Amino acid sequence: MPIGKPQVCAFGLGLVSAVSIVVVVVCLKSNSTVWALGSTSKASTLIRTRDAADEEYQLLYGTNKIPHILHQSWVNNSVPEHYSTWRQSWVKNHQHWEFKLWTDADNDALVRQYMPWFLARYEEYDEPVMRADAVRYLYMHKYGGVYADLDFESLKPLDPLLEDGQVLLGTLGRNSPPEHSIPNSFMASAPGHPFWMFCFAKMLSANLANRVGSFVETVTGPIMLKQALDEYRRRQEQDRVTHDGDVVVLPQELVYPIVWSDPMTHYPDCNWGASDFSSDACHRHFEDAYAVTYWAHGWR
Repeated sequence: MPIGKPQVCAFGLGLVSAVSIVVVVVCLKSNSTVWALGSTSKASTLIRTRDAADEEYQLLYGTNKIPHILHQSWVNNSVPEHYSTWRQSWVKNHQHWEFKLWTDADNDALVRQYMPWFLARYEEYDEPVMRADAVRYLYMHKYGGVYADLDFESLKPLDPLLEDGQVLLGTLGRNSPPEHSIPNSFMASAPGHPFWMFCFAKMLSANLANRVGSFVETVTGPIMLKQALDEYRRRQEQDRVTHDGDVVVLPQELVYPIVWSDPMTHYPDCNWGASDFSSDACHRHFEDAYAVTYWAHGWR
């Protein structure tokens, strides 16, 4: 790379084996992902760019396009009935899309195949939700498309929304703590986007022994995602890399019109599991929304 060409890079260290570490390096100016693999037993370093499969997806979909794939995840293929009903709403509104339900076994295999340098950290996560969190960022980087938790219901086609950026995140409002303001329940991305390597760098560098406060959210969840976004934008600003149409945080009313506390306070008919719940009545509150989540917290 020519000297003086602006670069924005994130770094993360992770243990691959007893004698190997991985250094994740992502540089933004060329929109390329690079990682360095070094060994503590050898003075050698291997630099790799995106693998061939990533390049094939970029050729197929275009570097900046979000493909029409919906990723969702569950323990196995036996999805509870209420989640299956909400899942069908996505099929109804996106009839020409590809739909992928990832199981825990699928997720393990995906990490092993495409991010072996992250496997040791992935296996250290002793709560299933942490692995479910981590692998959804891999869906976004490897394949692109849309990720939505199973407690999301589709209200209308997402196709127009996907034109708004290369990575789409949502935001919460109304008294939500700032560190929790970017949930990882809904995300969309073009394949191979470098932002996701900032997430992996954050996860690799996290101290798993410091189990205080919102541990899961800080290590793999919304707090980590918000920190990665802040770091990504800070590095862009430092090196004067434009982010117009790059990573876009959508207004709350588009994908998160309900905040965690809302069903009991503002919208009782959106409180899934309560006697007043009515999906039809709930939808009428949110004419601008593309989807709504009922915060069923199936990961608990």
